[in-house]
Amino acid sequence: LALSTVAQTLIPNEMIVKTDPVTGLVSGGIESARGTVRRLMSWGFLLGTFLGGLQIALLPVIHRFSPLVEVQKAALMPSYIASVLQIINGMVFIGEGVMVGTGSFLQLGIYTSVATVGITMALAVLPARFGLTGVWLSFGVFNVLRLLGVVLHQTKLGPLSKRMILKKQEAQITPS
Repeated sequence: LALSTVAQTLIPNEMIVKTDPVTGLVSGGIESARGTVRRLMSWGFLLGTFLGGLQIALLPVIHRFSPLVEVQKAALMPSYIASVLQIINGMVFIGEGVMVGTGSFLQLGIYTSVATVGITMALAVLPARFGLTGVWLSFGVFNVLRLLGVVLHQTKLGPLSKRMILKKQEAQITPS
């Protein structure tokens, strides 16, 4: 669905204040970009929920992929996990696109590195205990950590977070 690319394009475009030369109407700016992020995150959540629901709805046809009952049983729980992860993925892809769009490459790299360490640690433990389901649980650890990075960026550390906007405004008011 290229949700990340959509955010990468829309957010920087929306951050720029534009004035229509004919009407004089002003659009864009930081608050406008924040509104766009909220809408995109909502769309990511809705699309992820829809895709996850579709995956669950299609579970009864799992027998068409393998006639082996053992394979069908082994794939059932990972299929449920993958369906739930779609909700997270929709928001993560948008959120990471926002990070690229705002030029927050270092933050994105740090969050991705932390998530990579998390999945590596999870893969060292969970598959041995839960088999194939453990692999998918490990993937869940990876995506939850990425989502936490998105939340941190949007609420505390990113240029569109209220905290950083207020900090920038205070720096402009206070003489150096």
